[in-house]
This record gives sequence, structure tokens and C-alpha cells, in this order.
Amino acid sequence: MFSEKTHRYLFLFGVCSLAFGIMMGTVPTSLPQFILLGNWIIEGGFKNKFSLLRKNKFFWIISSLFLLHLVGMLYTQDIDSGLTDIRIKLPLLFLPMLFFSTKPLNEKEFKALLYCFLLGSFANTAWCLIYNYILHSTEAARNASRFMSHIRLGLYLNVAISCCFYFICVNAKMVNKLLFGVLMAYFIFVLYALGLASGLVNLFILCAFAAIMFYFKQKLIIKITSLVIVFISVFYATNFLLSIFNAQLITQVSENNTPHKSNATGKSYLNYESSTQKENGNFVFINIQPNELKKEWQLRFPEDSFSYMPNLHNIRRYQVLLRYMASKGLNKDSAGLTKLNAEDFKNIQKNITNYKYPTWSFLQKRVNEFIWEYDEYVHERSINGHSLTMRLYFWKAARALIKKNILFGVGTGDVQIELNKTYVETRSPLAKEWYKRPHNQYITMTVALGVIGLLVFLFSFLYPLINLKKYLHPLFWPYFLILILSFVLEDTLETQAGLSFYAFFYTLFIANAFFKKQQNPAG
Repeated sequence: MFSEKTHRYLFLFGVCSLAFGIMMGTVPTSLPQFILLGNWIIEGGFKNKFSLLRKNKFFWIISSLFLLHLVGMLYTQDIDSGLTDIRIKLPLLFLPMLFFSTKPLNEKEFKALLYCFLLGSFANTAWCLIYNYILHSTEAARNASRFMSHIRLGLYLNVAISCCFYFICVNAKMVNKLLFGVLMAYFIFVLYALGLASGLVNLFILCAFAAIMFYFKQKLIIKITSLVIVFISVFYATNFLLSIFNAQLITQVSENNTPHKSNATGKSYLNYESSTQKENGNFVFINIQPNELKKEWQLRFPEDSFSYMPNLHNIRRYQVLLRYMASKGLNKDSAGLTKLNAEDFKNIQKNITNYKYPTWSFLQKRVNEFIWEYDEYVHERSINGHSLTMRLYFWKAARALIKKNILFGVGTGDVQIELNKTYVETRSPLAKEWYKRPHNQYITMTVALGVIGLLVFLFSFLYPLINLKKYLHPLFWPYFLILILSFVLEDTLETQAGLSFYAFFYTLFIANAFFKKQQNPAG
């Protein structure tokens, strides 16, 4: 219908839009894929295209994961969920189909695609900063990311940082090096400013691998300088973590942090001395006079009243109040309540449990959450809603389910319903609302399609890179490292955003390496 040149422009527009849209949410990720597929169909030439695909083993290997999910539909019970999963997995079929039957991107076009990805990364993070620091006062660290989960944003930003580093290395002009250096510093700052702890951990791992690769090739002075930088970085990171850990969990020595029988007016205190729960090192469940708290709070906020005994009412307010007062080292009675100011009362009504919380950076908040979750888990208290420690129970339920369906799994669409049954059978401490998938792609794949599915999955993304390793773009390796790390803590391929990130970039790198090998078989 159109000229060859027009179809090429449409293809380039589609891939660049997808590179940008991956950072901007579901719709901006979906539309470019429709453009790419529509252009591929309208372009025609199917005889030649299918001939290329039929002979291309890498197309079949990458697409094998999609085909295996189709096979998994044969023994699934929940057809609707299975079809939803197949729809999500479609890019595993048609993106390899497009890239392996279309003229590969040249160096200029590939750079343009990376520029669009960096532009999308900048647009995403700029809006997150504006939203969280200017338009709103977002308290919860995990809500800082606006277009995707905070874990996925951290992963994508590490790819963006790797792109910036690559452009710094390959650009001859100093002004370009400076531009990408500033952009890289900005993305690293965003990891801190938005509290993307997993992103910072991944960045540290990336830097460690890069340091190992380049260390032995450098002069002695550079080696020494590198070691000093690494030592200082580790020292400050360790000190940062220990300061938060100690502030939260080391018991403070004070009069109010010691259990007493009664307060100054002679009213008896409730003391749960077996509880080790603390805020800023102060025990939460000691020196409590619930009747005084209820009365004084109701006088101030009748519309937000609570009741502890004999009937529970608005119990969360009571719990938040106890934790907040403990964070200030106060006794939980009327005298302690009078020491709270207007700002404290606002914080409590926002369900803020620590008076220091509003002054912390998102990273401090996230690290404090991890420490809190660790303490709750170690002392066998509630783990519901704790993103890190709940994964241990997700994996435990998944392991039990795998044992019963080890070879072929439960089927493409039955993962959630079978896990729900397993949570009940194993008497999981998780509330029903937290009966989730494993949040680990390797485990989820094994639950759905068994050990056979896991082996096909591993083969589908390991064999191509092993076979084409001499021809792969340098950026493939940090991308691949980030990808396999994401599989550990996320069901990356179970969402459209994660699946598109995998299918698009992985297929793009592999297809370009394949065509490069064809042009230069000797390497």
C-alpha cells in the first residue's frame, strides 16, 4: 500500500514510540505495538517473511515460551484467566516475528531508539518528582512511582543509567559526554529521591560487575583510586543502614521506656512486656491507659473516635496512636497525649506511625519499612502487607504446589486459583487479600508449566545469548543482568509492562546480533 521508505519510517516510529512508551504505562506501551503489527501486515511480502522466519532458529527458540503457554491451555481449568495470560504473552510471538523478518536497525536508528527510551525515562521520573514533591506530599515510599511499580521503575532506570554510561564512552565530543553524564547523575539521584531501594541495590550490583570487568585492565593508580571509591561507598552505605537499624531496634534507656504499674493519677497501665515491637527504640505496648486515650482523643476528634474494650472500633487509629506516641518516647495516657502538638495529630490521622517519618527521604522510609518488616517477621508478628517478607510465604505456597505438579505444572490459567487452595491447605498466616502469585518469575513459571516449562524458559533466553555472544551489543549485558535480577523479585512476564520490556529489548538485541553474524560470520 505504501512505499518501502514509508513502511520503514512507520517501523522506526513504532519501535521508538515503544521505547518511549514502556516508561509511560500500559496504553503508551500497547499502541506502538499495534502500529508495528499493523505496518507489518499492510507491508505484505508474507512469502518472503515466513520463509525467513521458518529457517530462523532464534525466532522459534524465543517464541517457544509463548507456544508452551498455548500447550498449557490444554489442561487449564480457568479458561478466562488462561486467555488473559495468552493475551499478555502475545508480544513473545509477534515482536520476534517482526524483528526477525524486518531489516535490522542500523547504528543511527538504534541510537535514536535509545534516545527515546532515555526521553521516556526522563519524562516518567520528572513527573514523579513533580507529583511527589510539588503537587502532593506523598508519604508512602512505595507510592512514589506513578506509572509502574517502584521495583520495576528501579530496574528500568538502571537500564537508562547503563545507556547514559554507554553514550559517555562512545561519544567523542566533550559536550555530549557532559550531557549524558548529567543525565546519568540525574537518574541516580532519582533512585535516591524516590526511595527505589531495589534499584539502588541493582545499581550497586551493576557497578560491581563493571568494576570487576575493567579493574584488571587499568593502571595501578586507577586500581587504587577505584578501591578507595568502593571502600568509601560501602562504608557510607553500611553506616546509613546501621544508623536506621540501630535507631529503630536498639532499646532506648529512659523512664518512659520501662514498664510501670500506674500513671501519676493512679490509674493502672496495661503492659504487654512479651511484645518487643518498638518505634525509635521505644516499646509500643507498655504504659498504656486505653480509657484515658479514648476519652482525650474523642474530645479532640469525635468523628475519628475509637474503642479498644469491650468492643473494637476504628482499631487502626488506636494502634497508630500507640506507635506514634512510642516514637516520641511518651507514656500512652492523657498526660502523654497533651504533649502532642497540632502537627502530631495531623500525622496520626494520616496513619503516620513515627513522628520522624515526614522528615525522612523516600529512601530512608523504604529502608525503615524493610527493617520494620524484618523485625515483624523475626518475632512472628503480622506480616500482611509487608512486601518483602510476604514473598517468603508466597514462595512456600508455590513450592508446595510445585511438588504436586512437578512436570507440567497446573496449566496456563490455573496459577492463582490453585495457589488460593494451597494457601488454605498449608494454613498460611497471610490474610486472603494477600493470596498472591510468587513474585518470582522462575517459581511462577514452574508453578504454571512445571519443570519442563522452567527448562524451556531458561533455554529460550540463555541459548540465543550463548550462541550470539560475540555479536551482541555492549548494552545487552547490563540489560540482561538487570533482567535476570528482576525475575527474582517480580513476576516480570506476568504483566503487560514487564513482558513488553522483556520481549522488546531482548528480541531487539538478539535480532540485531543475528543479522550482524549473518553479515560477518567470522566475527
